[in-house]
Amino acid sequence: HLVREIPPTPEQPETPPTPTSPGRPAVPAQPGHHLDVVAWQGPIRQKDLDAEAAKFLEASKTSGGKLDVLETQPVRLYANAAGDLQIGLPGEMGPQVDQVPQAGFKYVRLTNGEIDKLNADAATGKKVSAPPTEQMSFAEAQQPVVAWWYFAVAIIFGIVMAFAIEMLTDYYVSTHKKPVQEVAGVSNAGPAPMIIQGFAYAAESSVFMVFAIVIGLMIPLLLFPPAIYGGYILSFYGIALVGLGLLTTTGYVLAMDTFGPISDNAQGVYEMSGEGHDNAYGMKAVQRLDAAGNTTKALTKGFAITTAVVAAVALFHSYLDSAHLDTIGLRLDVPEIFLGLLIGAAAPYLFAASTINAVGRAAFQLINEVRRQFREDAGIMAGTSKPNYGRCVAIVTAAAQRELLGPGILAIALPVAVGFGFSIGKPSVIIDGHAYNLTGAEALGGFLAGAIASGQLMAVLLANSGGMWDNAKKLIEDGLYGGKGTEAHKAGVVCDTVGDPFKDTAGPAMNPLIKVMNLVALLLAGVVITPLATNTLVLITTVAVAALAGSIIFSKKGSMSSEMASITEAEAAAEVATIAEVGSELLSAPKKRRITVEDPSEEAPGSSDEPPAA
Repeated sequence: HLVREIPPTPEQPETPPTPTSPGRPAVPAQPGHHLDVVAWQGPIRQKDLDAEAAKFLEASKTSGGKLDVLETQPVRLYANAAGDLQIGLPGEMGPQVDQVPQAGFKYVRLTNGEIDKLNADAATGKKVSAPPTEQMSFAEAQQPVVAWWYFAVAIIFGIVMAFAIEMLTDYYVSTHKKPVQEVAGVSNAGPAPMIIQGFAYAAESSVFMVFAIVIGLMIPLLLFPPAIYGGYILSFYGIALVGLGLLTTTGYVLAMDTFGPISDNAQGVYEMSGEGHDNAYGMKAVQRLDAAGNTTKALTKGFAITTAVVAAVALFHSYLDSAHLDTIGLRLDVPEIFLGLLIGAAAPYLFAASTINAVGRAAFQLINEVRRQFREDAGIMAGTSKPNYGRCVAIVTAAAQRELLGPGILAIALPVAVGFGFSIGKPSVIIDGHAYNLTGAEALGGFLAGAIASGQLMAVLLANSGGMWDNAKKLIEDGLYGGKGTEAHKAGVVCDTVGDPFKDTAGPAMNPLIKVMNLVALLLAGVVITPLATNTLVLITTVAVAALAGSIIFSKKGSMSSEMASITEAEAAAEVATIAEVGSELLSAPKKRRITVEDPSEEAPGSSDEPPAA
């Protein structure tokens, strides 16, 4: 606002107090001094304010007047659904605002295309009629103060949400709860009913996990309503605080996650020691310890999935803000956004297929190596020689590093292809005087939304199904339905084999997939919205699609069937080599012949029932 100082005249030796107005204190009288006038001026452009100040100072040179700009308040433009514009004045400015309509507050309702056409017609000399103008109205923009305990409530609810997620996961994977017991209860019928029952319960758990996450993310919306706080920025900050509350239990979660491998390895060491053959009580103890470890690992996976979704939601809003999409949003009736949503929803399935195939290929390579060692060294089974464990570890380690290339490229190349591919041939829009190509950014926003939803459902489904099958096998090993060595136990082993790549590879891998794709999109936001030449967009999209195709081909370079065929061929070749070696030894050994001589005095063969003498 402006301060205007006017010296007193001889007829006015003392200024009276300035009358008060609502929300503004009175200016006290200044005996024998000059008059201070404090008033708001505007809304006005900065250059117009500078011109008015210069004009005032020029006119007040003789009277010694002085003008100071004590404070400036920014104003924002607001639009309703009908497109009417309003100037929002900060509420603390009070009613003393010179709201005199000025020419600068008029606007016309024209699209970018219509403006371009008018400019083109004017450039060619055509007569252009001025479009009708409308006057902006004024509104008071309130900025309510948020109490500090609102933020504390969001953090506390994050802690409560962590307990709820743990309880929900525990219900579906614990050996003491109904789902795992029912999966084990159908083991006498074979592995197929166990797989069907476990998959159904896992799908159910995925849905309830979504409900829990939705409830957790709705609390910030209730604490910080967008209608009161002027948008969703504070609500998303509350979502970040809920995630912070979840992360306050990190120490406990890491302890549970570490307990799982410790108990699993303890059982393995006990079995390899041979003590379990003569000590049934000790064997059951380590089996129950392993079952408890499986449950704690499943609990930590449910926690990790939840934190990944909460973090992804916060990153998603950051992306929308960086891509200038926070005001217009993502409308599903826009074809590019809906297509991006479909591609994003399909991405976790492609990623899961790639990782599960990788586990299968590595497993069969290991099987081939184990069979080769058994075949070439009979002393392993006899106990006179030790297997080459280092070779097995090297195969698994190399496969783990090599097989990550395809999924890693997929997580980076797919957002790039969507963001730049949907920008090809799309017009630009003007925001604050800058041109942006928002179509590709909108498609990428839909892609992220689909990936978050689909990835969360897939992650819980894979993690909980594998945990249920594993613990169902532990129940059988504990003595239920016949115990070890029975058909029920064989069915449990089959289910556990199916669940291992689910719960230990594909399921946990969904968490970094969701985060990486959101981070890639956030880093690309500034480039995606930049209007680039069509050739540049086509080149970037082509490279991304080629990399994506290469990752898919790389993940399909072998399958479990091809690895099994190679194992069969190797065993057949080894058998042929063994036969050839035995034949060679027979040919090189001393010959022992039998010679048959017929006695001519006997009857010819066939003339008697007696055999000929030899």
